[in-house]
Amino acid sequence: MKTNLIKLLTKDKGIRLFMVDVANILEHSNLKNMKTDFAMQLYTNIFIDCCLLRGFLTEVDQRISVSVRFKPAEHTAHCDVDGSGNVNCTFSPQLTAFNGDFTDLVGDGASLSISRASWMGGIFTGMVELKSASIDSCFSYFYAKSEQTKTIFRTWIENGIARGCLIQPLPYYNSDHLQFVVDSIDSAEKYIVTEQWVELPIRVFPYATVIDEYSVQNECNCSKEMFFGILMSVETDELKNSIEVGRNEELECGICGKKYIFSTNDLEAIVKMKESEQGG
Repeated sequence: MKTNLIKLLTKDKGIRLFMVDVANILEHSNLKNMKTDFAMQLYTNIFIDCCLLRGFLTEVDQRISVSVRFKPAEHTAHCDVDGSGNVNCTFSPQLTAFNGDFTDLVGDGASLSISRASWMGGIFTGMVELKSASIDSCFSYFYAKSEQTKTIFRTWIENGIARGCLIQPLPYYNSDHLQFVVDSIDSAEKYIVTEQWVELPIRVFPYATVIDEYSVQNECNCSKEMFFGILMSVETDELKNSIEVGRNEELECGICGKKYIFSTNDLEAIVKMKESEQGG
């Protein structure tokens, strides 16, 4: 499968970067359901930012879920990304028809939450208020506030091109070098929206080395086994309560919408696993 996400590291090893090209996979996304030019632009921006997050997933069973709640009631966006590079983004009907300014969507009551889940690690969720002037800035603010990690998002949408870049300094980075990297990327916009994908690393990042390549796609390879990890993070008492009342648990894949039913026998097996790990 063709790679469309690259991970780079600056030669001084102080800054990591992700660069993604999503034009082809957008054709198979929910972009076609957007009813206004504004919604199409916002959808593309969010989709690009979420595709960049795939670079943070180092194991197949890891998943990232992004939920955006804008200020007007029922104007929401949701995106799921898994460790295989599958990405799915949906807007509520109200947001698909929105035709205003981004500033009308943010402010009191608006929020961005990002959850990261894995089989062994459970679920970790952070949330911030949305007050920034662009969705890219909102993602940057989330990582600065919730993760205490400076992270810069950039997206470019022009003439059929839909690309994005994530810039994240590592511990002990040089602040002057970070500014140099950001400025050089911003000044390279004309190349980013015109150069062939394979030429971008040399043209835009001569100060960095490609250390990994990934594929992102609007597909899903989910399985029931993948969702055991989510139930493993549920409190044992809650699982036992479901078993006692004979209630099955249903989990829905955020990528493709497929639903998985966990019977009481499944829940009993999960409880045994949890208690075994806890030493009884």
